[in-house]
Amino acid sequence: MYRLLYPVFILTIIITGCGVDPVQEAEKVITEEFLFGHTRYLSHDLLEGRGPGTRGDDLARYYIASQFEAMGVRPGGPDGSYFQSVPLVGMTVDRNTHLTVTRGNQRRVFRYHEDFMPFSGVLEPTVPVSGDMVFVGYGIQAPEFDWDDYKSQDMSGKILVMLNDDPGTADTPDFFGGKARTYYGRWTYKYEIAAELGATGAIIIHTTPSAGYPFSVVQSSWGGENFELRVDDDVPQLPLKAWTSEDASRTILEMAGYTLEELKERALSPDFEPVSLNMRASSTIRQRLQDVDTYNVLGLIPGGDPNYNNEVIVYTAHYDHFGIGEPVDGDSIYNGALDNAVGVAMMLSIANAFQNMPIPPHRSILFAAVGAEEFGLLGSEYYVRNPTFPHHKIIACINTDGANIYAPTRDIIFLGAERSTIGQVVKSIGERRRMVIGGDPAPEQGYFYRSDHFSFAKAGIPAVSLRTGTDFIGKPESWGKEQVETYIAKHYHQPSDIIRDDWDLRGAVDEGRFCFELGWTLSMQREIPEWHEGDEFEAVRRVSFQ
Repeated sequence: MYRLLYPVFILTIIITGCGVDPVQEAEKVITEEFLFGHTRYLSHDLLEGRGPGTRGDDLARYYIASQFEAMGVRPGGPDGSYFQSVPLVGMTVDRNTHLTVTRGNQRRVFRYHEDFMPFSGVLEPTVPVSGDMVFVGYGIQAPEFDWDDYKSQDMSGKILVMLNDDPGTADTPDFFGGKARTYYGRWTYKYEIAAELGATGAIIIHTTPSAGYPFSVVQSSWGGENFELRVDDDVPQLPLKAWTSEDASRTILEMAGYTLEELKERALSPDFEPVSLNMRASSTIRQRLQDVDTYNVLGLIPGGDPNYNNEVIVYTAHYDHFGIGEPVDGDSIYNGALDNAVGVAMMLSIANAFQNMPIPPHRSILFAAVGAEEFGLLGSEYYVRNPTFPHHKIIACINTDGANIYAPTRDIIFLGAERSTIGQVVKSIGERRRMVIGGDPAPEQGYFYRSDHFSFAKAGIPAVSLRTGTDFIGKPESWGKEQVETYIAKHYHQPSDIIRDDWDLRGAVDEGRFCFELGWTLSMQREIPEWHEGDEFEAVRRVSFQ
């Protein structure tokens, strides 16, 4: 059991003199009206989808900073302002780009957008690529699972074709996380390892089951301007990063004399070896480049205890979305209401609740509305590379990416809570609030690796991310799953992600109040959160304390 710096009942008497729970009093400012109001503005057409470096991006960040200032939350940026500049390079691929695949006298041309979505890690206006094509299974090197899809073969100059996801299954719970997707299953990892091995390109085969979303999400996510951090380092870059649609992927493999099912079956074996497709692929990526600055908006509530206020709990929520992009049913503004205007509104409401407390927390609280999440967690990655508190002084990260817009639930989910002692605190708060702490409802989607808390986890900082529960009060058992599936199929990363008449934010209020109490408790307890022994991030955390 965690121990508070002051026992709760003593703190209550000291603060109020009448036995009223100060947390329950302070959290009353987290309301449906507060959440709706901020979400409506941030997701309005006026902000033009909040694309990084755009006018809408500026409107959003100044709005968030003004709300911090109005609440009395202090600037938390490195220069004494609310802003931390995040330098980016924007890249827009020419829509005439195509992929040519040849085998002997056979030649097929695959079209941009319809068949494949390319981008490049090489920051040049023209990036010619060509190479022999090799199918590399899942494209994973994982020594802890005695797994190597590359078998020490030379991949220099090759264009790699690989499956999405990882080889774990529900029948192998201790192998690649079983049904749960590991970081090895994420597209970011696959491009990273391909670059490390000297490949010229990596093509990920898209299927809706393996990705967890339709190809239209890939088209909308990568069809406009993409971004990379503008940093000087020696990290190898991949000239061609691409997704191919399932139909295009099947055509490519059939040209080589294989079926997708046959190669997937081979890839499930630890004895798998790379398969030369005896084909060449070529493309010339022409892209418009521009330097772009987006920003992290940082608000700080200093801790009140001089022995602990140099330690901090960080709340994160990304405020960016995809800006103006490919029209869908005549609408080209990607408003991002659920993803993630409402998450920012929740963070603002939590900041307001902290300011409503009669005394400050003992540890400091940093509210980080981060930019460019949709393009690879770039804002949070930049903050972790350039933190305003040393890593070993960042006690925990609590992330809000989305919120419950459907109906109140009996349960609540914090991705990653089971990885660290934060889970004990979550469980205790759940018992007090009579809320069941649920597990990840879709572990195969790898959501733990898909939002800003992951940037902190990679740096060894214990982190959790809010997810909506599944046990909706007064609804059939499958109702919640159906709502989420409809959102992903129709609205995720689409212009139709807007506030709707059927939004019910009572559940979001419950989530916001829970997140507030979680941060408050972590700020007041003696112990700092720790990863459980053997967790993949434990070793990194140990290093930060050396």
